[in-house]
Amino acid sequence: MAKMIFTERDEALAVLYMLLTRQMTRLADCFQHTFRLHKRGDSDGKLFRGYKAYAQSELADALWLIKRICDVLGVDFNETIELGVLRDKEKREEFLRRYPGEEWV
Repeated sequence: MAKMIFTERDEALAVLYMLLTRQMTRLADCFQHTFRLHKRGDSDGKLFRGYKAYAQSELADALWLIKRICDVLGVDFNETIELGVLRDKEKREEFLRRYPGEEWV
């Protein structure tokens, strides 16, 4: 296989991306537990509050990793968030134009 990572920047991006991927897997695990709470009779109780806090901590870790990726790339994190808001609005409008009456998730 051809070597692809030559610079410290490349290595930082690869490692941060792998860490972000791992973080998202942890978030998926948290949601899986949350989805099952209705079977345990605790869809809004103590367990849910615990998993909600767990999800918040996983999201915080993921956001921080994204900020670190922005730093390595030399792009402003807050501008990136604003771009995400704008892109979500554009995607919503396009989705609703293509599929009138459907619900945007």
